[in-house]
Amino acid sequence: MVPQSLAQRERSLGLLPGHPFLLRPDGVADADVLAFFASSSFKLLSEQTRVSYAKDLRLFLSFLESQSKSWRDSTPADLLDYEHWRRRDPANPHRVSGAKFSRELAACKKFFDWQRQRGAMAANPSVGRATPWQDTGGHSLRAKDARSTRVKWLTPRAFQQWRDVGLGGRLVDDSREASWRGRNDGRNLAFADLLWTSGLRLREAGTLLVSELPETDTNARYLRARVGEAVAKGRGRDFWMAADARRELDGYVASTRATAVSRARREGRYAELPGKLVVVGRDRDRLQVRGSAADDPVTTVMVGQLDARDRARLFLEGPDGLEPAMLFLGESGLPMHYESWEAVFAGASRRCARLGVPVACYPHMLRHSFALRMLVTLLHAFDRRMGLTPDERRDYRLLFGDPWTLVQTLLGHTNPQTTRDIYLEPVSGLQVDLFLNGDQAGASDDAFADFVQRHLADTGLVNLGRES
Repeated sequence: MVPQSLAQRERSLGLLPGHPFLLRPDGVADADVLAFFASSSFKLLSEQTRVSYAKDLRLFLSFLESQSKSWRDSTPADLLDYEHWRRRDPANPHRVSGAKFSRELAACKKFFDWQRQRGAMAANPSVGRATPWQDTGGHSLRAKDARSTRVKWLTPRAFQQWRDVGLGGRLVDDSREASWRGRNDGRNLAFADLLWTSGLRLREAGTLLVSELPETDTNARYLRARVGEAVAKGRGRDFWMAADARRELDGYVASTRATAVSRARREGRYAELPGKLVVVGRDRDRLQVRGSAADDPVTTVMVGQLDARDRARLFLEGPDGLEPAMLFLGESGLPMHYESWEAVFAGASRRCARLGVPVACYPHMLRHSFALRMLVTLLHAFDRRMGLTPDERRDYRLLFGDPWTLVQTLLGHTNPQTTRDIYLEPVSGLQVDLFLNGDQAGASDDAFADFVQRHLADTGLVNLGRES
């Protein structure tokens, strides 16, 4: 019998690229844990949720191992101990919020539910339950102070300062720092502007293909494109980005990106890359792709069904050779993993702090900022710029939806209540006339800044930037 290769053995076990794989501290695999990751219950979760749940579960199982206990014998008391360690133990230097622990609790609950259903875990007769996510008194461990997210925003001025100083190598007086050696300024600035003007999630923006960029239109301020369902959260959707941000991306493609591609070709990086998929044809949203070898069979894939891993494997054959289909590349000329942007943003924030600019930013903050900015802009347009009477406003909103619904559409939320409760909770209870009846009647950025200064400046949730 011909021995199977590692790849063949993985496929026979149902293991796919990116599949979570945990080992015990002694190096032995637990078949029941791995079976959960291969289950339909786990696979039906979104890609990002699967990654998060695997990390959360790894931490809880490691905690049990540190107590010399198997998860099969765990009790409600064990989860209470874990909750104390994660949230309150002074000996833990990395305690988490109630919201973070609630997400970890959801991962544990799903795991234990599934294991109990398949008979891998015995019931706990003392509490009449099979799982330990509730204490012996039957009270939920879900934190009472848990919020779905801790939303923070940047004003346009604060974003511009963070962008120019942190990513662009500028000093506080807007001059260029002589020692700055940022080799990826064009890429980083273009990416930040993309998030700022589109409200895309990090994974959605970080995995865009060059071919998914919208067509330029000199008469439009915002351009429409589409996010594929495999990288969006739940479903594919349209998104809009500023025409200025689109032109900046063109500049990046023609300069920094082209240089990285040329260097990678010279060094043979693309030719040696295993597992790549070469696009040989396209029909609207369908791609014809083949493997590395010219005689590999051609298959058809839908662009919207390509996940982050598939997109990183996708290459185009041009007159000068292969190049990645993904938009954002590292200096190596290979596709950037979208989570790498977290480190880029963190480095930019550290630079700002070092130079006395009190602005910090992470990628999702730009989505938050986009949501609030669009809400204020739309309300401003509906009630002031358009000069609508109350009756006209009612008719207009019946036809097109109110500003909350439009912001929901821009963000890709299934339910407008998500937009209200999560992204814009601190302003959801304010009356519209708090910021529509003021003296500010200028551009939308001015209206936004005026609203923030009067109603949110003391909340600690909005970064106003540094005074000039």
